[in-house]
Amino acid sequence: MNNLTFVFIGGEHQVLHLAPVAAELSLSHPDITVRCICADDRTAAALRAVAAAMRASTMTVTQIAWPWAGRIAARITGSRSAAKGPLLARIRWQARKTQAIIVPERTSAALRWLGWKRPLVHFRHGAGDRAPSSEAKQRAFDAIFVPGQKDIERAVAQGLSRKRLSAVGYIKIDYLQALPTGPRLFDNDRPTVFYNPHFDPALSSIGIARDVIARFRQQERYNLVFAPHVRAFENLDPIARARWLELAVPEHIAVDLDSPKLFDMSYARAADIYLGDMSSQLYEFLAKPRPVAFVNAHGANWQDDPRYAGWHLGEVASGADDVLAAVDRAFERHPDMIQRQAKATAFAFGRYDGAIKRASYQLLHTLQSL
Repeated sequence: MNNLTFVFIGGEHQVLHLAPVAAELSLSHPDITVRCICADDRTAAALRAVAAAMRASTMTVTQIAWPWAGRIAARITGSRSAAKGPLLARIRWQARKTQAIIVPERTSAALRWLGWKRPLVHFRHGAGDRAPSSEAKQRAFDAIFVPGQKDIERAVAQGLSRKRLSAVGYIKIDYLQALPTGPRLFDNDRPTVFYNPHFDPALSSIGIARDVIARFRQQERYNLVFAPHVRAFENLDPIARARWLELAVPEHIAVDLDSPKLFDMSYARAADIYLGDMSSQLYEFLAKPRPVAFVNAHGANWQDDPRYAGWHLGEVASGADDVLAAVDRAFERHPDMIQRQAKATAFAFGRYDGAIKRASYQLLHTLQSL
């Protein structure tokens, strides 16, 4: 292997799940040409930031334009995802001389139907409990890299061969733990709640998020950071975005819809308690065990549903009116949850110390055997 291409079409939030591996390969194997391809300014900037932080000067970043057909499809449908087919076709041409393509999302499985015959490798981003419909796309990949045993067991249960799966640890945390933490979120001594709704409206509390925020605006015991998954508002128009941002209250309520802090664990590392529903950022937060609470916005019968496994690690609110009480309970009962949280995080993440080097070694070893 002397030419590898890493493709990032899913957005900035996926960069830290794979880019450190690309940077490590370029450092440890200067004979390998490592190229990262993306299609937007912010992803390109995030890729270059990783290269700079790891001093991977030979890792190249190529930003390509969205094809006109994709731009038209996105405009007609109102969804940027509609542009990804034409974009992947362009990437397929751009990468025609590379020996393997490595991606952190599953939409790129379509490269197979666009004629890509050489190795195609998937690195799972996140380590949550939700089983999205895109799981079926994993069959298009020659090799799949996941953080921990949880994803191995889930993939095998869905019929994937164990030989195609490798657990390497959680790359994002391995990368970030070497970087300094940021400043305090608020200049006061109130505990800070990190409210992180998922983007899937069928499972998320995003539909009642305004009511949840209102409950925190009406009290003075807690600070709140409202920082939903970036895809929750990816198609939001400027007027609607402004209406969300106006819910912020200085030194009490912060609203963040698209800053880099959504992706670099700034809130997960600095907050005192997590409040969410289905996001895998729960497990990022629990890398350091702390109180957690969840909003059951759909009356889900969650106790025996594996998609809600994380809810057994804290307290569950029945709706917006119960949120503050659930947060109180989570603080009070947290000592009884610490051991359970640590076990669940280990199951999700594996051993994340050294994950970057371990993943780069295993990736190269796997590609040589394909």
